[in-house]
This record gives sequence, structure tokens and C-alpha cells, in this order.
Amino acid sequence: MLTLLRRVDDLLRRVELAVAALALVVATAGMAIGMFFRSLLDHPLSWTNELAVLGLVWLTFIGASAVFKERGHIAVDAVSFLLPAPARRVLALSLVVTMGISVAIVGWHMLTLIPLQHRKMISGLDLPRSWHGIPIVWMSASMTFSALRQIFDPPAADDPHAVRATG
Repeated sequence: MLTLLRRVDDLLRRVELAVAALALVVATAGMAIGMFFRSLLDHPLSWTNELAVLGLVWLTFIGASAVFKERGHIAVDAVSFLLPAPARRVLALSLVVTMGISVAIVGWHMLTLIPLQHRKMISGLDLPRSWHGIPIVWMSASMTFSALRQIFDPPAADDPHAVRATG
């Protein structure tokens, strides 16, 4: 069962990295097209800015989830290295639990806001504003799943992203 959780988490990470990369391309293309039409052709397009913002929203939240799975977020760990190994493990576990609960709460609140967002449109793209909320819900569900996996299935010794509690 734990092997399945590990595989699902890894698959989610790979999908999230691909979606984040695509979102980066969309955001960059939106900005580049907008600058080209506005600056060189003196004919600004109304939808390029909204496309870039949408791409950046997806990049931010989906990318945050992928980075969480790789344990790549910035951490201030100067104090934790002074703790003995058992205390470091407790601290690492409490941080994962706190993160899981926090993002679950954010996702729950976003689920209540999406129906309200869906009634309004993104000007220029003819898409509902709920497209801004989808990556937040995705991030919340994915990071909560990943936190649960980390709680019940601590990183393996050969995991290059593992939080070590040695010393």
C-alpha cells in the first residue's frame, strides 16, 4: 500500500512539473505576444495580459506542489540542526502535519469560492474566473496527499530529497 502511495505521489510530481512548465510557456508567450503587438505594431491585444496572469497563477500553485514533493522549498534550518536527531524527526513531522492541515484549509475555502468565481468571466479570454481557483484546489489536494504520504511513509534512505535527522 505504501509503495502505491509513493508511486502516485511521484506520478503527481511529474505531472505537476509538466503542467508548471507548460504554464511557464503560456505566461511567457502571453507576455511576449502582448509586448510585440503593443510596442512594435502599436496595436495592443486585450487578452495577452490575462493569459499571462492565468499562466503565472497555474505556474505558482502547481509548481509549489511539485516543489513540496521534492522538499525544495526554502527552509531556515539553523536551529533544527542544533537539536538531537529524535527532536529533529519530531520537528520535521510537525512541519509536515502543519503544512498538510494548512493547505487542506486553503483548498476547502477555495472550493467554496469557485462557484462564485465561475459566475464572472476573465475579460479577453472568455473563460470563467474559476480557472484561477482550479490550481489552488489542485495544489491543496496534492500537497495534502503528499503530506499524508510523508507522515505514514517517511522518506527512504536513498531518497535524494529526504529530510535527514542524523548527527
